[in-house]
Amino acid sequence: MKNIIKLPVIVLGLMLLLTGSAQRVMAQDEDISLQSFYDELSPYGTWIQDSQYGYVWRPDVEQGDFRPYYSNGRWVMTEYGNTWVSDYDWGWAPFHYGRWVYNRYSQWVWIPDTVWGPAWVSWRSGGGYYGWAPMGPGMNINVNFNIPDLWWVFVPQRNIYYNNFPVTIHAEM
Repeated sequence: MKNIIKLPVIVLGLMLLLTGSAQRVMAQDEDISLQSFYDELSPYGTWIQDSQYGYVWRPDVEQGDFRPYYSNGRWVMTEYGNTWVSDYDWGWAPFHYGRWVYNRYSQWVWIPDTVWGPAWVSWRSGGGYYGWAPMGPGMNINVNFNIPDLWWVFVPQRNIYYNNFPVTIHAEM
């Protein structure tokens, strides 16, 4: 009798555990406005008028420790390909819309755009490593050769989907 009760409890527990920790990533089909970004990101950072890019957003994070698509998040494989899942409350926007740039004040700032993507990064691989770097404004999958070395992060290929992966930053490929 005890075994009959234990099995459904174990199965239910496993189902709750798996569904509770599973990441659901969806492309945004609905229209989003720049005003939405301003309203929803303002509590988490500062909007700055940049002479080159217009209004940009700087997150309220320790800039010395922060790197887009590296800090406080992880890669997951989804139906859209490698997708960045951020653990920041504000991560839904800057890692799936717009582009990041490292400005002249040595700060990462985000340039908003309304086009959704699983992650706006350029990829490299070789020597058993995967590398990625944020694609700045005007860069796309076909034109990504001007990304500064400083922006690249490399990890061993076997560790790409780890929650806390060992990393080699600024490695030459």
